[in-house]
Amino acid sequence: MTAKNTYRVTGSILLALCALHSDTSIADAITASTRSVGDDSSVNVGEISKADNTSIYVAPKSAVPSQRQIFRSGLAEKVIGKKQIEAAGPGASGNDMLSMAPGVNVISGYTATGGGKTQISINGVKQGWHIPGGAIDDGSIATTFDGVPMANVATGLWASPDVNQSSLISGIRLIYGPGNPASRWYNSIGGTINYIPLQPTKKAGATIGMTYGSYDFKNIHFAINTGEHDGFAAVIGGGSSSGNSYLSAPAGSIVRPFGSSNMSSYSYAWYFKGIKSFTNGNVSLGAYLAKGQSYKPFMQLLSPIEGITINGQDVNKKPIPGPLYSQQTSGFYRALPYKDDSNTVWMLYQKTNVNIGAGTELHNMVWFRHGDRLHYQISRFLPEDYEYYTPHTNAYGDKLSFVTHLPWNELEYGGYFINERYTVENNNFPYSTYDPAAAFKQTYLYKTFDSTALAAYLQDRISPIESLDITPGVRIVGYQTRYTPNMCAESPAACVLDPKGADSSLPASSKSYEQVEPSLAINWRPTRHLALFASYAVAYKTPGAADDGGGVFQSIPTSALSLEKGQEYQAGMKFHVKEAPYLHNFLASVNWYFLHFSNQFIPITLPDDSVINAQGTSDYDGVNISLEDDPVYWLHLFTNLSFEKANFTNYSIQGGKSYNGLPLPYVPSQTANVGFYTQNYVAGVDLEPRLWMTYTGPQAVFNSITNAPSPDIKMPAFTLVNFSLGAKLPVHFMGLNYLSSKLDIMNLLGNKYNRYVQVDSGSSGQFGPLGAGALVGYAGAPRLVYFSVSAKF
Repeated sequence: MTAKNTYRVTGSILLALCALHSDTSIADAITASTRSVGDDSSVNVGEISKADNTSIYVAPKSAVPSQRQIFRSGLAEKVIGKKQIEAAGPGASGNDMLSMAPGVNVISGYTATGGGKTQISINGVKQGWHIPGGAIDDGSIATTFDGVPMANVATGLWASPDVNQSSLISGIRLIYGPGNPASRWYNSIGGTINYIPLQPTKKAGATIGMTYGSYDFKNIHFAINTGEHDGFAAVIGGGSSSGNSYLSAPAGSIVRPFGSSNMSSYSYAWYFKGIKSFTNGNVSLGAYLAKGQSYKPFMQLLSPIEGITINGQDVNKKPIPGPLYSQQTSGFYRALPYKDDSNTVWMLYQKTNVNIGAGTELHNMVWFRHGDRLHYQISRFLPEDYEYYTPHTNAYGDKLSFVTHLPWNELEYGGYFINERYTVENNNFPYSTYDPAAAFKQTYLYKTFDSTALAAYLQDRISPIESLDITPGVRIVGYQTRYTPNMCAESPAACVLDPKGADSSLPASSKSYEQVEPSLAINWRPTRHLALFASYAVAYKTPGAADDGGGVFQSIPTSALSLEKGQEYQAGMKFHVKEAPYLHNFLASVNWYFLHFSNQFIPITLPDDSVINAQGTSDYDGVNISLEDDPVYWLHLFTNLSFEKANFTNYSIQGGKSYNGLPLPYVPSQTANVGFYTQNYVAGVDLEPRLWMTYTGPQAVFNSITNAPSPDIKMPAFTLVNFSLGAKLPVHFMGLNYLSSKLDIMNLLGNKYNRYVQVDSGSSGQFGPLGAGALVGYAGAPRLVYFSVSAKF
């Protein structure tokens, strides 16, 4: 199918999807199963439930999908509820909040607040702007907030500080693999994440809370629900955090241009959503703003190297005397400051949900999203140029779907349109003239990446008998990408001062792609409590990022690129028991998966600034196990386990080097978390102790000298134990319902471990030739203690 025909088909169905139906689809924050209107329930923004024949426009208090919906799905899915989100700690970023799901590994990070960026892997596939070496499959997991896509279309990447206040998130739904066409986005090869925010409720109410903890961490948050009035309801909430990194500059180091050994960070987020219901539907308007800022440190040497000190090098590249810089000599939690790194996102979105008759519903979502990043280099271990890097993104889109109810099946059809401009602006200036406000820099780069993503899909859930759901689907995708270097047009004066800057990239170019993505999901329930499921899906995305997310066209000719492809198989079983002896709200899932990821682009910049031009394949093969239960009314148990093997199968790169058979870096062979929550009433006070443990198995690391994963160097496994104790006191005074307090202790035993490690290249590494072959990385967080208080009105 040609691009022209693809776009015509897409346009003919008006593009896009906004809300998906219950039981089989992802419940965007606009969706939920429906119940009666009597209790404190949220106002639905799009879900239409056929399960209980009650009002189709009123949802339960939380828009988080129910256990029944997960049980009846033909896909491997996981819901992370409020308590498991809280287990990530008060300073969690969006990636950290996912850490209690099976197959999830938070790869890197360096702060104890949501303001710092992290990278995550889900069943081995990566997502996150942090971009450690070797993240070849990065940007291949879709991230959405209330159903609105947040990742860049051009790169597939997103920044975890875009979700930094856990108080605003009521739950997270994670679909493993591409999923069904209706829930898939432009980068869903490895999965789709939906951060489900607070929803408007039928009854008015409010909460306010604050936290103080280790490394001067402070947080304050609030949420206000108006309740429903004449069909209108709204919620507004927000939060702000600040604190220091658990990594700080070594005492006496002169590499501290901001005058303090602490590396501070802050974050904030504000959210609004209003819904107006009418006879046969509703409309809603949402707004979201978030920012996270942190000082990023240099990676730490795990062991000392003669000549690399805490004071760096002088202008002649000679070591400045001082103590040797390493975890062993200058301190396990000591790191030199590097950059001021901030990320901001704001977006507006509007949703419409209407029953248009003839058994058909219409759902539409339109949105605008702006994102920007600032990399402001504040120091250099080596006396080279400083950097002032300011990429930003503007994207808008529309997503439309229809759901038609037929006697034996339920038909969904729709599509979406997204247009985005991603601008990369980079200002470098000499070490001796450190002045970001200077009119003209030594090097000025200005590049734009225009991307258009189109999709049209048809999906049918067929139920020939009550216990069987078969969901075949097909999606047609089209992508247009255009790269334009604009340095001389944007700054003629800079072009005169640095004429070679305009030639540092390839000339302007563009390319279009079209593909067809088939899928099939089956859920069979031979008994009331057992479901067997299997699925197969194909998904495509544009080539991954290069040069720190600047896109691929600036380094690779368009003729050498093609869409990356994921083919995933899943099979497993689910168990669900609502009420039985010692089984209450019991949900267990065991599933096998196999993902064949092909046409992968290798975004590795070599010392001569060239980029490895190769495409290849890798396989991800594993098993995930998840279980939760309330055996007695006062006890909740949970466990999540994963076992995985991920290897490159067909990679040949420059110089005859081959990746074949090498392990994918930063994919643990096993991960596990297990724990319990209890609830006891003592003298009228509700006490809630919690204890949980997380285990991360060995991981292969990336070798920046060979530009390949190391076949024999692995990060050691580590285990963390966490504890919390909450107390809730009923209060009936001046509108108060209750006061609560909580003590959180993360890494209770004070285990020392490294969250990320790689082999330094030496030539292009941060320590120069002296660092060649050294192991460098980031220490994981030490023991962290937080105390929180909150009030519910």
